[in-house]
Amino acid sequence: MNEDQYQAICKACDELLKATDSTVERVATPWLHVIRPHPIYLEKYKEIFALKTAAWVNRWARNLASALRHLGKAFTSGGQLWFSVGELPQRSDVLLVSHLVNDSFTRQEGDFYYGRAASELAKEGLSTTIALINHTEKAAANLARSWCQAKVPRVIFAPVLNLTSEWSLYRRARTEARRLRSVAAKQASKLDRRVAERASLEAASSGAVSAMRLGEQIKALVARLQPRVIVITYEGHSWERIVFAAARAVSPGIRCIGYLHASLFNLQHAVQRKLAGEYNPEIILTSGRVSQTRLQKNPDLNGVRIETLGSNRSFARKAAHAGRTDMKKKSACLVLPEGIVSECNLLFGFSLECARAMPSMEFIWRLHPYMNHAVLTRENPLFIDLPSNITLSTDTLAEDIASSHWVLYRGSTAIVQTAVSGVRPVYLHRAGEIPIDVLYEIAELHAKVIKPEDFKRLVMAAGDTDTEAEQVQDYCEQMFTPMDTGKLTACIRDSIK
Repeated sequence: MNEDQYQAICKACDELLKATDSTVERVATPWLHVIRPHPIYLEKYKEIFALKTAAWVNRWARNLASALRHLGKAFTSGGQLWFSVGELPQRSDVLLVSHLVNDSFTRQEGDFYYGRAASELAKEGLSTTIALINHTEKAAANLARSWCQAKVPRVIFAPVLNLTSEWSLYRRARTEARRLRSVAAKQASKLDRRVAERASLEAASSGAVSAMRLGEQIKALVARLQPRVIVITYEGHSWERIVFAAARAVSPGIRCIGYLHASLFNLQHAVQRKLAGEYNPEIILTSGRVSQTRLQKNPDLNGVRIETLGSNRSFARKAAHAGRTDMKKKSACLVLPEGIVSECNLLFGFSLECARAMPSMEFIWRLHPYMNHAVLTRENPLFIDLPSNITLSTDTLAEDIASSHWVLYRGSTAIVQTAVSGVRPVYLHRAGEIPIDVLYEIAELHAKVIKPEDFKRLVMAAGDTDTEAEQVQDYCEQMFTPMDTGKLTACIRDSIK
């Protein structure tokens, strides 16, 4: 898909979401929220231009299988909306919605996305509850027990509701699917018609139902805790908009804050546009000043307060000259894929070719928390028997950075912490795709490779200058700034005056 096609898809989807007949069920449909032009996202839209029907039939079959699976789970579930240890507080000033991406993060007082923000808020007299969306394969009830000693109360949302509620969700989804089929029949443009037709299938998808399910859980939790502020991670997904609307449906005066915890990517779309009022945050907090500046320049976000909160992923910067001296003593290349199988295959496959062509150079493969080696080798048997100059990292990111001179990356935001520490970034590009380079605004300051021969030539050539290194560090230092919980406290207090 080229950039013009991408922009056309964004426009057609937004028109459906913003139409006067748009419904909560339509807004819950993930497919209509075009996140960004990453290959993993664009895969969902390629049939619009390919004019193939096989994928459409496949989506219908997956919708049916998902519905049967969830209804079956609901039949045997206890009907709980969430799981927690002990009684929840009578009230909570702030509800933080976060994610449990790996069960290794249980028992920790801090949160993967918000760090120790909840504890800091408590010191300022603001009671806080953390609500977690479970992305692991472990049972939510068992995971909740891990925080039995936690000072900040936590709940983990259940994977299904009771049978009656689940059936209601699927009935609502099917009704919206029929509405969209009717909308498609009235479209004059072939593109708009195909987008609406595909949206009618996606409206009954597991993702759409999941967003609606979360909306029902948020309604109940907001009614129970009566928070004055809700803060959620914010990237442009459908469930985020549903959470805002659900919270306001129960508590019209609640203040909604979205935390853009990642960097703002090239042509990132859904997070940068407004929908109907109930679906928008009043405040967007960013992980750094780079994203804040870009959002503030966007006229579509006029009226939204945009502040930099910072991130617990910020790294201390090294002096450029010291970093260059240290780098000369190292030769390892850190490989940083996202937690996506296709991206692991691409980056690890590329570096495997490089490792075989450059046996004297060490390559450190670092897995995203979403990924593990068992999944990796199951998906790609080529990664079972690796040459001796490839290491599967079990160290911290800081330790891997300390060992590396180069870093191969594509869409992983971990490149920011790595580059700010003085490691030389090398972007792996695929010919014909829209770039997904996290550091796209400073593309002229770092290398880009397409073939293993390009990387080999780069390593053997003269290095970059201290000036270039400083400019990369200057930029990256502003992408993830240290988390300022005082800013979060100020935003919350301003919201509840």
